[in-house]
Amino acid sequence: MPIDLIGKLFALSSAMLWAIAVIFFKKAGETIRPAALNLYKTVVAAVLLLPVFWITGEALIPANVTGNDWLIIAASGVLGITVADSLFFKCLNLMGAGLAAIVESMYSPMVMALSWMFLFNSLTVRQVVGAMLVIAAVLVASLKVNTAAVPTRNIVLGMLAGVGAMFFMGVGIILMKPVLAKTSVFWVSEVRLLAALITLLILILADKNRRQMLESLWQRRNWSHAFPGSILGTVLSMTFWVAAFKLTDVNSAAILNQTNTIFIVILASLWLKEPFTFRRVLAAILAFVGSALVLV
Repeated sequence: MPIDLIGKLFALSSAMLWAIAVIFFKKAGETIRPAALNLYKTVVAAVLLLPVFWITGEALIPANVTGNDWLIIAASGVLGITVADSLFFKCLNLMGAGLAAIVESMYSPMVMALSWMFLFNSLTVRQVVGAMLVIAAVLVASLKVNTAAVPTRNIVLGMLAGVGAMFFMGVGIILMKPVLAKTSVFWVSEVRLLAALITLLILILADKNRRQMLESLWQRRNWSHAFPGSILGTVLSMTFWVAAFKLTDVNSAAILNQTNTIFIVILASLWLKEPFTFRRVLAAILAFVGSALVLV
């Protein structure tokens, strides 16, 4: 089998795994608060990623990494995991998996805009049109929603949380991009996870409601959804995502990975019994086409 085709299969597999993980995270969010769920999946991922260094022979403290690089990657982890993932889990709880997936498609135009602002990448007409299609998808999905199923307040707050999550995730990616060019993907991932873990612990311990926040994590029955979500979404999906970008061209990998929007909408309907309406299907298609135009 050609290496390029294997890379494309990895990208598609990454999208499918993330879609399944989102469903698990939605179920886990019914009993675990967003910050606590973020802490849980970050711990699982950070611990499971450590053996990779031993297996591959990667150095935990690379010789060519400066103190400034450590600070940049740590900041990327705080913004991209501590802040962004907590906001995404909040969005997931408020809106449901189907609508959250469509809001999540704002990731592509957000990264495009930030790249233009901070990395001085030029924009094409196609990318601008793609970004407009993604925004249209979010509006189509969120306007005139059945308020009996999802209250208007939840839609508004969920959209704000979701768009905020994509913004901070984009900033995290922009920050780490220059350092990633000269270091190992596994080192960058582990440092981001550890930085996020430390800040999550500080924030949770400083919260006066920390006992109630963490109480759900002590009950193992609540792990039935959080653990597989962490394995599928934070460990396997990320690994497949990295492999896809290594084995095939960037555009193909990115576009195939964006199909998670469609997978999540379908799985949310089948598994979570969320409404599978024409409006949601149209929004998912618009989001995918818009993301593809941005990424091409």
